[in-house]
Parts: sequence; C-alpha cells; structure tokens
Amino acid sequence: MASRSTLFGAAASAAVLSAFVLRAVTVHSVGAAPLIYRVTVNHNDLDSLDGLAPPGRTVELWYRQRSFKEGQDGTGDPFSWCAWKNRGQAVQIGATRADAQGLWRLGNLTQRTSVMLFPPGPREDSCLGGLYTELLPRACDSPGVNCTAWTTPTLHYLNVRKVTPTVATASGSVSGADQAAIAVADGPNDGPEPSDVVDVDQNGVDTTQAGFTPGQRVTWKCGAGGTAACPSVAVHDATTVTTPDPEFPFILGTIQAHRGGGSIFAAAEIPRGQPLGFAVNVNVRFRGRLDVNLGCDAPRPFDFLLP
Repeated sequence: MASRSTLFGAAASAAVLSAFVLRAVTVHSVGAAPLIYRVTVNHNDLDSLDGLAPPGRTVELWYRQRSFKEGQDGTGDPFSWCAWKNRGQAVQIGATRADAQGLWRLGNLTQRTSVMLFPPGPREDSCLGGLYTELLPRACDSPGVNCTAWTTPTLHYLNVRKVTPTVATASGSVSGADQAAIAVADGPNDGPEPSDVVDVDQNGVDTTQAGFTPGQRVTWKCGAGGTAACPSVAVHDATTVTTPDPEFPFILGTIQAHRGGGSIFAAAEIPRGQPLGFAVNVNVRFRGRLDVNLGCDAPRPFDFLLP
C-alpha cells in the first residue's frame, strides 16, 4: 500500500502550526477543568498529549487502568470488567503549565514512563484481550494545591467480532462524553489509491452539536437501533513475494471519549484468523476535538500510522 507520509520544511511547518494555534485561541473557550484534544501512541505506548486548560495553571496528568472482556450488553457474548491495575489507584504521568492561550502539552513520555494503551494479545472473551485506560488531567494553582476534580465518560461496552471470515466490526457504547469515536482496524491507514483495501473504519460523534444532548449515551450498533452505525473493515493481507503489506497481527477495536476533566480509551483485540506476511506495532493519533490545533494531521478521530 502507498505511503502517506509527507515532510515539510521547518519554516512551512512553523507557519502551519502558528496558524492553527491562533485558530484554537480565537475559536475555543477554555473550561475550568483541562480537556485533552489529541493523543499520540508510538509502538503501543502513550507518547504525547495536547490539551486546553485555564491559562497559567499547572496541569497534572494521571492515569488508571483495568482489563475487560470484550462483548456486548444483553447477548450471549457479554461484556465484563476485570480487576483494576494498581488496586484502582491513579498514577501520575507528568505535569506542565498551560500557556497564555490555555494550551498545554506533555511530550516524549516514552522516554520517562511506559503506559501501554493496547492489550497484551488477541483473545476473545478473556481479560488478556481488552485494556481500558482513564487519562485524568487536573488544573492546580501549584502542584497538588487547589486542583480540579477528575470526571470521565463512562464505557458501557466494546465488542469486536468477525461477521464473516473476511469482515470485522466493532460496536460499543459510551455516555457522559462531549466527543466520542469508535474504530476497527486490521492494519495502518490505507494509501490514497482507489484500488487500496481499507484497513481502518471509524465513526465519531460530537454530542455538543445540534441534534444531540451534551453527554448523552452514544451507541454504535451493527443492526437496528443505536445512535450511529458500527464501523466494519475487510480483513485482508495484500503481501506479495516482492511487496510486503504491513498489517496488525490481530483485529483491533477501539473507543475514545472525552470531556473536560477526563478522557477514556478502550482497546480490544481478537485473533485475525489468517497468516501474515509482515506484521507491525500500533502507532496511532486520536483526537477529542477535530478542529483544535491540528497542524498537518488529517482531520479524523483515529489515524493509524506505520512505525
């Protein structure tokens, strides 16, 4: 599949970034509780976060994790929670300060900590195959002093399955989020050619838009009902003798949900069911707000990338 990476000169990159930073300042108000609007994952681990917070305040980032068994409510394949990691106690990742425009960033996290956001391996109906992460930012007058409270959306379920040997879907449900999105993938994003087989399908919902109620329950269903349709993807490996086609060694389903005071990210893996010519790790950017400080990124909720 074709490569989509594009390199910009330093001056051009700076100009593009400055333009989007100014847009973020002029268009978006900053709430009392910090908001995460973009996350980058490299080689399965949390690498950077960007967000908004009251200008000048200290922003602390904490996290909690637990495993789950992927599945769906009210079916013979039930969703269920597993034990919390670290007995449910939050762990601090880092701290920074919001600038005069209310922008904050924590970068190069893999150099000082390791927070894995994807499950250890593909396994249906097992605690091994699902991992849930809460990203918990809070704004403080100074470290640990007069801090805002964490508030996260609620994950109701995430279900990944193969409806045929060559088609996979993801369905799920969240509530309490301003923005939320779901995706299913069998590899990184495809190339631009019309002949390319799509590796990623995704569906995002902004509950602050007209027609929704802010924070309402959002459900992606493959059949009748729900708020939106479930995403689906062809399970395909186009590796040839001379040309490798990078793919994940599993089918991956993901849900993200964001609000001021906390974000959640859930990932579930199931067996792929076919041999692979060339397997890759997961590199992905995901966003809570598509129109904030995008820089040169593509405007979509999930962007699965080659390493």
